[in-house]
Amino acid sequence: MKKTILTIISLLAIRASIAADEVLISGDTHEIKWKSLGGNFARTGLSDSNGPESGCIIWQFETTRAVSASVTVGADNTVYIPCEDGKLYALDPNGSLIWSYDANTPLISSPTIGPDGTLYVGGMNGNLYAIDINGNLLWTYSTEGFIYSSPAVSAEGKIYVGSQDGFLYALDKDGSELWRFETKGPGKLQMGTIFASPAIGADETVYISGLYDPNLYALGSADGSVKWKCNFESQGWPFASPVIANEGIIYQTLLYDTNLYAIEPQDGGIIWSVDLADPTSDWFDPNYAQEYGDADGWSEPALGPEGTIYVSFDDPYLRAVEPTGKIQWVRRLGDMGGFTLTVSNDGKIYAACDDGNLYVVNPNGEEIARFQSQAWLNFPVIVDNLLIVADSKDDSLLITYENNNVYSITPECSEGQIPVLYWSADLNSDGAVNVNDIAILAAYWLRKE
Repeated sequence: MKKTILTIISLLAIRASIAADEVLISGDTHEIKWKSLGGNFARTGLSDSNGPESGCIIWQFETTRAVSASVTVGADNTVYIPCEDGKLYALDPNGSLIWSYDANTPLISSPTIGPDGTLYVGGMNGNLYAIDINGNLLWTYSTEGFIYSSPAVSAEGKIYVGSQDGFLYALDKDGSELWRFETKGPGKLQMGTIFASPAIGADETVYISGLYDPNLYALGSADGSVKWKCNFESQGWPFASPVIANEGIIYQTLLYDTNLYAIEPQDGGIIWSVDLADPTSDWFDPNYAQEYGDADGWSEPALGPEGTIYVSFDDPYLRAVEPTGKIQWVRRLGDMGGFTLTVSNDGKIYAACDDGNLYVVNPNGEEIARFQSQAWLNFPVIVDNLLIVADSKDDSLLITYENNNVYSITPECSEGQIPVLYWSADLNSDGAVNVNDIAILAAYWLRKE
């Protein structure tokens, strides 16, 4: 049975640009490492760094509540963590706390780093917070709904953010409103809602969609005027953000629709669509229709360095789609779905899941490693060969958990360290399962005793 809007709101309660931005620090100019949801304002999820396929925890940071949105990383490798305890945490590259800002409301959107280093993060109370690199509040802007959408910032510093009140807001650097764009509500209701994060094209076009509004809008950055709209005839709901490829093609997934869409940036025409949950295809188990017949797209696709589109639905399958729309492969990972995805510069796919596993898959669809925790892992980030992944478990279901964690995993393990990211049987990550792996496992259990 399809998810209702109550399910969507419950999910948020439970889990609460192509252009390279630069930031001025101590008189020097540095590139921001991971500036927003998806790493950039094209929302591609593609890192410019290789990621580890084996490694050890270099640091681990505890929070008192869930981290339900992506962390971001500044030019100086400062890691910014939004938390449902209401705090935005800033950590140094060693995982030590530099400062925290308490917004006194659950932070449920990924913080965005602007060209000057200013941080923008949305809260459950409907406020957008602008915070400087020292943790001081610069200004707030209030909307009429919670902010799940991760802000996007143009090269000149214009901020775009969507709200559950149905509006996309364009703000100046000082927090003053420049313009707003309204999405449609469901049926006869006027109020729309926006969960998707805006994306910015190479020509500064802003792309956004509203949950109940079965259209993708291309907006002019100057005044929010509609350049074009792409109508999804299925009337599917756009929950995930649009993703922009290097050539400008926009990819979109929907709720209540099992297709991936490729959209022309000039006029909004649909170039192709492909059904990624066809139970009659050879890609799925025979009982797919019975178990996952209502699968659809809750998270953003991620793009590989060669243009391959990787897509997750709320089923246990990861899909790889060629830029032509042809399905390249489908891989089952574990028993749960809803992966959040990142791709490293060398093409490895990192898929984080509520089953407590982060899966590493090579471009051929073969699982090569995994990291296992007791948490709900989400939004992997790859910078400077490090893997950062957050724990989004919470106590919304009247279950008491220990503190949540953010993990940073390095490919360089100290002597005697046991890798936590590894091919399940290859403990020393030498590409073979042999007596050496047995010896490592034995030594580990002897130490525990």
